[in-house]
Amino acid sequence: MELFLHIFDANSHANMDSPRFSGTNKTSLSYHTETELLQVLDQIIARESVHTLKDTWVLVSEDNHPIDPMAALQATMPFNTFYARHKYPWLLSELEPHVQMHYQPIVDFGQGGKVFGFEALCRLKTPEGKWLNGMEAFELAAEVKRTHELDLACQHLALIGKSQSISADKPIFINVLPQTIMSPGWLDFILQILQQQAIDKRDVVIEIVESEKTNPEILARYCDEIRMHGLRIALDDMGSGFNGLRILAEVRADFIKIDRAIVHEAQGSRVRTVLLEAIISMAQRLGCTIIAEGLERVEDITYCQDLGLNYAQGHYFAHPQSVPSDQVTELPARDESHRSHVPDDFHIGEFISHGLTIDVSSSIAEARSLFNIHIDVAIAVVLDGKTPLGVLRRGKAFSKKVTGLGACCDPLPKVINHLIPSSVLARLFYLDRANTDIWITVNEEGAYVGILQPMEIMAQLISRKASTGNLHPLSHLTTGPTLRQTLDNSLRNNPNTQLVYIDLDHFKAYNDRYGFIRGDAMIRLLSEIIRQEFQDKAGVMVGHIGGDDFVLIYDHNAPTLTDILLHIISQFQALAVHLYDASDLERGFFTTEDGKDHPVASVSIAVVNGKQGLLENSVVAAERAAMLKKIGKANIGSIVVVEDTPPQTILPKKEFYSDWQQRALSALQSLLKIQRSTGSHDLDSCFAEFPYFEVIFELEPNGVQRYANWINPNMYGKIKAGGAGIDRSQQAYYQRVAESHAPYISTIYLSTATEDFCLTVSLPILNEQGQLESILVADINIAAMAVLSSTRK
Repeated sequence: MELFLHIFDANSHANMDSPRFSGTNKTSLSYHTETELLQVLDQIIARESVHTLKDTWVLVSEDNHPIDPMAALQATMPFNTFYARHKYPWLLSELEPHVQMHYQPIVDFGQGGKVFGFEALCRLKTPEGKWLNGMEAFELAAEVKRTHELDLACQHLALIGKSQSISADKPIFINVLPQTIMSPGWLDFILQILQQQAIDKRDVVIEIVESEKTNPEILARYCDEIRMHGLRIALDDMGSGFNGLRILAEVRADFIKIDRAIVHEAQGSRVRTVLLEAIISMAQRLGCTIIAEGLERVEDITYCQDLGLNYAQGHYFAHPQSVPSDQVTELPARDESHRSHVPDDFHIGEFISHGLTIDVSSSIAEARSLFNIHIDVAIAVVLDGKTPLGVLRRGKAFSKKVTGLGACCDPLPKVINHLIPSSVLARLFYLDRANTDIWITVNEEGAYVGILQPMEIMAQLISRKASTGNLHPLSHLTTGPTLRQTLDNSLRNNPNTQLVYIDLDHFKAYNDRYGFIRGDAMIRLLSEIIRQEFQDKAGVMVGHIGGDDFVLIYDHNAPTLTDILLHIISQFQALAVHLYDASDLERGFFTTEDGKDHPVASVSIAVVNGKQGLLENSVVAAERAAMLKKIGKANIGSIVVVEDTPPQTILPKKEFYSDWQQRALSALQSLLKIQRSTGSHDLDSCFAEFPYFEVIFELEPNGVQRYANWINPNMYGKIKAGGAGIDRSQQAYYQRVAESHAPYISTIYLSTATEDFCLTVSLPILNEQGQLESILVADINIAAMAVLSSTRK
């Protein structure tokens, strides 16, 4: 029988009063055999877009005459469903013969990376022998409306695999779609399998996959019933699904699995770090255990450890396998070059003391003797070799009732890693508010390091948090109430006080022309030049009033003050060229959108010294400085205006030459004499000699990075380790050097890794024939530029 295939766009017929499958958008295609039909369908797929096919429906009839609308609706189906049913008819039969479960280990950081459990993952084999992963399998099943059947088949096979191949002490995580959980009879189906396979219910974790938008309240009710039967709940891909934190709040999950997209390179992304910390904080308050998914990089593993996470899975440890295996890659050694950066000045190591320790094999008499020697110590930590087992209190040691050391030991109090960041430590204080005497610190292997006094740490966290409020977040110079109080105290108590106000000219125009990031870089540059000039001078305080205004508070008359200020101006002008476009530098001015011209890199400085009357307070001083700066602003270019009658105006007399670029290139050149290889610490001694380099790496002539990054030890955690094999041929620091065979120095940019302003220096390495052998590249931050530029070698 000859049949006709009618294809129509359902959307274009949605508003028709009398739908008929004929008209301009009708495609009538005939076929005689199933083979011919598949050929026709394949041709349509090759010709039409995915979006068009998604909105296309198919009607098969024996002729092309109009048919009853109700009959047509019953015979109509989406094109993709029609295609899948004819292309993959085996999907309409029993699915289990085509399904094979693979198992990926979940490791426990706290147990040195041992396998905690397994996640069962779907793999679907087509009759042609092609393997589909879970996402591909369920997308295909969805086309023939069989996701529910595939879901049940995977769960059944996963639980059989648990019974046959996974020990009773290791839970299995089985993925379940929300619509499956809420389907009638599903829970009975699972409980029946558990009974048949003799599986402990606590060894099964129902992992909810957010495949589509789900009502959190309804889902939570079904999860409560699951939990009532003794099974545990996990939420998969937290942070990437439809409901996110709302699902987390409603469903009282035992485990939360954080999506790879959030964990991957989180330490280099402020957005992902904030999201990760928000999920961790909420999960801890709800009593959920967190599992990080998709870990492949050493940096991500150490970052998760530093955040206090206990469990993880990913290709670093093991790929999914058809037979569960406890063999996983060991946890990476905690080399300092892979340590996660903690953006604060708090180091827990400063507050760890070794404390009093005693071996578990000691007698009670030896314990009493130890306490008699250390009469001011109330607690001793009991060790088995290097592993802490418990604590012994002085009172119990001298109790007449005890005869052995073990009988009077108390369990260990809270045990934490000695590298824990202060942000995680603060969360622990919030979550564990018990009045604990001490906390025990251990290293990555669980060996005893020392003890902490919680209240002492809390006091330090609070005081340091308070003190940071008096530092400007951009320049890290004193600001706010502390600066005003210092200024007023100096004016009140010292008649010789001199105040120097330093102001960037045309700064608002610069921001408008170049943007706020370069504007911040200009402020940082000037602040570092000022800091470098005055960092070890007595009797002067450097402050940042706000915006582009700085102040120096001198408690004495400085005879060479004018020379110092002129040097600051010249140094700034020499370095600020890296903040402007070459065309603006050539012209000597830049133009804003309003058509006005503004000079390049100029600074106005006002010196208030009391020669025009007594300085009563900071307000009077600021008013006098404003008058002096007004005089300076009338001048084009940089100027120093000193309070006098009349005020003195001093202009820079000569251009300042800075050899900082040559010094940086010479330092980089000297590294050519050093053996460079795959060792991440090969250049540690060079960083001690040239501390202004943050990171150094070497490129092949084709732009591919030859070895892993060599990182300044002071930058561990801020800059990523690794990098070998990355193609950097599109970067300017490669292209400029490859084209010219000459050194290259970039403009200033904001580093996403260190969140500081830097520039890049690259140096060609040529052979005797003048051919390019490699390129040495280094990053230098703004503070280092100021150090290199300073005449105070």
